[in-house]
Amino acid sequence: MTAKRIFIVEDEAILLCDLEDIVLQLGFEHVGSSTSLNEAMGFLATGPEIDLALLDLNLNGDPSDPIADHLLAAGVPVLFVSGYGRRGLADRFADCPVLQKPYDDQKLAAALELILSTRT
Repeated sequence: MTAKRIFIVEDEAILLCDLEDIVLQLGFEHVGSSTSLNEAMGFLATGPEIDLALLDLNLNGDPSDPIADHLLAAGVPVLFVSGYGRRGLADRFADCPVLQKPYDDQKLAAALELILSTRT
């Protein structure tokens, strides 16, 4: 089975490194990371193959909504990883899972597995 390709968008460098390490330890392929809205949209414009994305809800004051819209339109599931929980989530993302910060490795692993297991 091929490792699932994950894209990560997180504006906090320490949290980004932590997420990158965790997804690699869990056996996923890390296809890229971005720390800002513009950087993420530029990366997505290159057309990488992505199976799942982890998105911080707030990127230094910019919502990650355009990134989520782009990914969801392409059929890529999104896991919002945020200290805001569902409070900051736009209504159109009500079906997207949210992992509340702070989280631990097991909660992240369980969320990723649940999302990937429900994909058809």
